[in-house]
Amino acid sequence: MKQVLKYLFFTIAIFGSFFLLWYFRSIVVFVGVSAVISLVTRPMFDLYCRIQIGRFFVGKTLSALLTVLTLWVVIVLFFRFTVPLIASEIQFFSRIDVPVALDKIGKLLSDTFAPLKHSEIGRTIMSGFERQFEDALLTFLDFEQVRQFFASLAGFLGGVFIAAFSISFITFFFLKEEGLLIGGILLFVPQRHETGIRHALLSIRYLLRRYFLGILIQTMLVGTIVTSGFSILGIGFNHAAIIGIISGLMNIIPYLGPLFGAFFGISVGTLVYLQLPLPYSFFSFFGGMVLVYVIVQLMDNILFQPLIFSSSVKAHPLEIFIVILGGGYLAGVLGMFFAIPVYTIIRVIAREFFNNNEVVKKLTDRM
Repeated sequence: MKQVLKYLFFTIAIFGSFFLLWYFRSIVVFVGVSAVISLVTRPMFDLYCRIQIGRFFVGKTLSALLTVLTLWVVIVLFFRFTVPLIASEIQFFSRIDVPVALDKIGKLLSDTFAPLKHSEIGRTIMSGFERQFEDALLTFLDFEQVRQFFASLAGFLGGVFIAAFSISFITFFFLKEEGLLIGGILLFVPQRHETGIRHALLSIRYLLRRYFLGILIQTMLVGTIVTSGFSILGIGFNHAAIIGIISGLMNIIPYLGPLFGAFFGISVGTLVYLQLPLPYSFFSFFGGMVLVYVIVQLMDNILFQPLIFSSSVKAHPLEIFIVILGGGYLAGVLGMFFAIPVYTIIRVIAREFFNNNEVVKKLTDRM
């Protein structure tokens, strides 16, 4: 009877914990985001801690404050730079005469793929392609939806202020007291498992720090390369910067993100080409845009991704691909982004507590 009550109490405790996590999900998200930010900014915090002016050391409290302030300066400068660009881009595209643009695109496609129209199969393929391209472009140019999105975004900013303040406050203490998060987790762990959990949390912190730092560096590199490439094509820095920023952010989503970024960049580049008197043919310009993304993807696949997705979490690339695919099926784009961190946590815990299992040994032998 006591055993039954024990299992019943254990089951109720588990369901109660999940209910509390769901009910206070906003706070859980704040803590999770703060933990990630503290991981990524820890090197900056350590740098501030090493500063010495005469006999005065900066100390942990001031270092944590300076790190949070530096982060806010970077965020403010980022939006100070991007918001005017986005506003000017929306204004630029709102002046586009859609029927005229579609006629120009149709003529460009007809001239470029004219040889295909000499056969029945080619005419059928080109007719279907032109219809699909026109539908996609009309959706892309639905400025009413764009305006509605920014209107809802403006209403969302009030909640963002509360979230930003809360995350900044929590991040400050996570930086100042490095063991605070680990200590908080250990409060709910039986004493006999405390050593193992502590060791697992230290490994998780190390691996995730490398992963998120790698993601940040990858995003900046991809955005810079795309911006430089489109600037060389002559569409102007404003257009190139927006394309580069969106492509860099889309690249955060593993595997599918680069395709979305390339589609966005080529679509915007095509529209800009139709409005500017560029000195070369559309086919050359289109080939240049494709070449930019091919170069970016070659660098990303050969250099960036192996260092970030494989080396940082110490897993095989095929293993990473399957995990990301599974995360996408379970939770869509968000699942793909969080698949690797969650899988890393599971592997570390499995290695710590189930290291005698053969499957666990094979999955964690690279760690």
